[in-house]
Amino acid sequence: MNQENKNQNLFKKIQNFIFKNYIQLIISLVILLIIFIGFQTYNYFKIQDIKNSSISFFDIIKENQNDFSSLENLIDDDNIFSVLSKLKLIQQNNENKNFSYSNELYKELIASSNLDDLYKSSISANASYTMINASYEETTNTYLNDISTYINNINDELDGYFSIKKELEYLLIVTEIDLNKSEYNNNSKVLDKYNEIFNSSLVSASIKERVKKIHEFQLYK
Repeated sequence: MNQENKNQNLFKKIQNFIFKNYIQLIISLVILLIIFIGFQTYNYFKIQDIKNSSISFFDIIKENQNDFSSLENLIDDDNIFSVLSKLKLIQQNNENKNFSYSNELYKELIASSNLDDLYKSSISANASYTMINASYEETTNTYLNDISTYINNINDELDGYFSIKKELEYLLIVTEIDLNKSEYNNNSKVLDKYNEIFNSSLVSASIKERVKKIHEFQLYK
């Protein structure tokens, strides 16, 4: 009997609560419904956007194998095909030695917050090597600050990237020395970096060998 009375009291309390707050409850339900519909609508258009970008990307790649300039229409899309379009444009502009445009695309890619750390490190390493080469080809120090930023974006805790990062740090110093026509032998910064690489057990043997060859060339050129 007591249990039955308790159940009845609980039912009445719930009934009273709903009666007193039914307007607020209705408003809350309407808001939740709007949020749900809005989320579903957003997902629908997001999926459609990705589908459209996918079709455009592969059509351009298939039909214009020597000219990917049309991909510029996709680079502002917020999806994976924007990234792929930028990478394709970078590849083409590097081949055409249009390094200044490639550099801008590299910066946009690396600044993207939705890139996985591994992809960001890979793109940063590629950008560093490419723009070091561009600095020599164009005989300019314009890219040096950007190269330094790219190197800093390499996560050296990822497998294999510690060695790459150290090599790039060394190459950047060498590039700066060459472009400024400075003396390699008297530059403590580059010699310290060289010694750091060779005294590190974490740097791979192949990287050490490459750095050694550059070091010897610089000493005796």
